[in-house]
Amino acid sequence: MTHLMIRLQGIYTNIGRIELESGKYISWYQISDEDPPRIPFGSSIEITFCFEEMDLINGKNGIVWATYDVRQAEIIRDTLISQNINVNLNTKTIGAYKLHLLIVTNISDIDAALNFVWRDRSGLRLKPDWHYKSGQENESFNRWINNF
Repeated sequence: MTHLMIRLQGIYTNIGRIELESGKYISWYQISDEDPPRIPFGSSIEITFCFEEMDLINGKNGIVWATYDVRQAEIIRDTLISQNINVNLNTKTIGAYKLHLLIVTNISDIDAALNFVWRDRSGLRLKPDWHYKSGQENESFNRWINNF
């Protein structure tokens, strides 16, 4: 898995209160149940979020696409099948979310599927669901399906 980090910088302005460079404030209690550390006011603060990105569309284990929308997954699956690329549709539950995964069964077809679904300009050029705000429909899929 790919390890990624996001760094936020700010100033410790009051007990448990951090002003980020963006001008937004964050309370220590929003990130921890522990008492705030004893840091002198005005100290520079750096908050780092580390995460392991899930490889859900890069061909690992045959997975070439993931979506929250089963209809989208079925349509893309059928489109890949019409391109003579065999693909299975599986569902994976992650927390409160169900992701519908398209899994190419023949390793030699993975690159062709990736190119067709999201990488190649002559393909569908879809963006992952998580590119959009939570609850928002996948606009790239809607444009493709509606022939825009």
